[in-house]
Amino acid sequence: MNYIKQLTHFFNKATADPHLRPTHLSLFMALFQLWNQSRFAPHIQIIRDEVMRLAKINSKATYHKTIGYLHRHHYIDYQPSYNPYKGSKIEFFPNPGPPKNEPVQNLSTRPLNEPYNKLYTTNIKKDNISNLSIESQKKEDQLMNRIESQQMEKNIKEKNSAKKEIPPPPEAVERFFLSRESTIREAHRFINHYTANGWLVGGKSPMKNWKASANNWITNSINFNRHANRKNTDTNRTRHLSAQNRKNYFEPL
Repeated sequence: MNYIKQLTHFFNKATADPHLRPTHLSLFMALFQLWNQSRFAPHIQIIRDEVMRLAKINSKATYHKTIGYLHRHHYIDYQPSYNPYKGSKIEFFPNPGPPKNEPVQNLSTRPLNEPYNKLYTTNIKKDNISNLSIESQKKEDQLMNRIESQQMEKNIKEKNSAKKEIPPPPEAVERFFLSRESTIREAHRFINHYTANGWLVGGKSPMKNWKASANNWITNSINFNRHANRKNTDTNRTRHLSAQNRKNYFEPL
């Protein structure tokens, strides 16, 4: 198959389409690349995650909306499988059927012994399949939008709850330090330090979890106290070895 001819046909169609956006172009080129890898088979099976990664699309809602547009405007024929282990079916440049202004055959005047027009019945089947796929696509889009909105609400609630905990009540900090075998004095030092710098970690980023910062504070305070005790011990040993008074060696024994 001459893929240059296929690409030329696509770009001619895309040029005449005033509603085509860069996302549509990116998704179609990703599908075309998969079609090229399958040696331009009559149809291909696709995996959503793979296509999204190839098309640089991060949102599932954007993906479904974009592939639905390509399907409705006859760039592709998209038949979703709704099965994570079985890819959806894609056919490129499907036959859009007769023009919309073509008069429809009046079936009421058809003799009883005359068969249906073959082309007409074929187009009816195609329209029915297309309508079913569009309806299923709409349902899938609605489901994905609902899931994403729920996830966004959950993230917002978690962020708000985390903001409400900072700054924490002093009583909660004291109980936390005592539960970690630390002291109330260290808890007050922790509160004073982070209150002075606006509850920023490293002086730059807002604190998200005060308990994690408190754990780091307790660990650092333990290490600091050990180092200080070791230093005091070494200093005492040095003082024990040194003479306190000056001795006058000119005095007789």
